[in-house]
Amino acid sequence: MNKLLPKLIGLKFKLQYIFNKEKAVSEAFDLFCTPRKGKTKPYELQFLKTAIQQTVKLANHSVKLYEWKGTAGTVLLLHGWDSNSYRWKSLIEKLQEQNFHILAIDAPAHGLSNGKILNVPLYTECLKDLLELYPIDILVGHSIGAMTTIYFEKKYKCLDRIPIIALGPPSELYLFFHQFRKMLGLSKRFMKALEKQLHNRFGFYPKEFSIARFARELNADGLLVLEKNDPLAPYQFSKRIADKWKNCELITVEGVGHSLKHPDIDNKILNFIENQIKKYKTNKIDSEGLLQ
Repeated sequence: MNKLLPKLIGLKFKLQYIFNKEKAVSEAFDLFCTPRKGKTKPYELQFLKTAIQQTVKLANHSVKLYEWKGTAGTVLLLHGWDSNSYRWKSLIEKLQEQNFHILAIDAPAHGLSNGKILNVPLYTECLKDLLELYPIDILVGHSIGAMTTIYFEKKYKCLDRIPIIALGPPSELYLFFHQFRKMLGLSKRFMKALEKQLHNRFGFYPKEFSIARFARELNADGLLVLEKNDPLAPYQFSKRIADKWKNCELITVEGVGHSLKHPDIDNKILNFIENQIKKYKTNKIDSEGLLQ
């Protein structure tokens, strides 16, 4: 059934395309942006109750915001596709031990936030609105959350002083379009219409949306963590992000999967954050000394 259902959905779109092209393409695009899961489970809610919770308006969506108080610097966490803020549990606990101030959000259509769809441009607008509410010292993203941090800087160019930690970001959007076409059995003609729909909504075609290409515009210090055998973020493409990101440290791991959940990875993230906070404080002291 798991193999048959996508083909049936694709057949429905192809028949609909004959009679109402615009509706078929629009519904297919919405499906492309619709997560299958990501809602919070009871045991996840138990941990998230340790945070101060509020609902904030970001990009015209009601978004759940979690906050753990601390004074060592503010870290913002952006989860990936089909996930929620609980995915950061082990990292949050390590950050709490070092007294960091931690913020995390459930993206639209995920966790306890509202909405039915998510895509990088929408996530980017949520990040923009959130940064207007809170000063951030470190930005951490996983998967689509990591893509969002890099696309945000490309679009708004205001993260020069905020270090970015990107975990498993897929680089090339067109690969997901290829996968979508193969899974649903859609025609080339249908996919061309779908690509045009993307351009009409966001101003770019799939092959124009490249995180590696956008990384050339990054001036912030960065840490990029990639899984060598990641099926969702193919290494040969995502590694190009590090090649283009001039201030980036690349860590390659193997055997942990796309989630990149592992104590050693958490420790590397924590070390990078602590070093960046020390670097910022040193630079601040030096600049204040020069002013005096």
